[in-house]
Amino acid sequence: MTCVRCGQTRESAGRVGLPGQLGEEVERMVCAECWKEWLQQQIRVINHYGLRPVLKEDREKLFDFTRQFLNLPAEAAGGRA
Repeated sequence: MTCVRCGQTRESAGRVGLPGQLGEEVERMVCAECWKEWLQQQIRVINHYGLRPVLKEDREKLFDFTRQFLNLPAEAAGGRA
């Protein structure tokens, strides 16, 4: 598959464990290498912004950062899991 973030033709990220549409998009559109980069970066994002992913509002912010980092289209309002 051709990754939406890096533009390279690589192996897909496979099962990533994210809910709903976001998880499906990552699995379908993002390569394994870019997904690994995000897993490392998300720790920095969580710490920098003091996010608590257990809280719905913080989890949604983290999902927004995930979309931005991976160059995925913005999700329509109300479509979050």
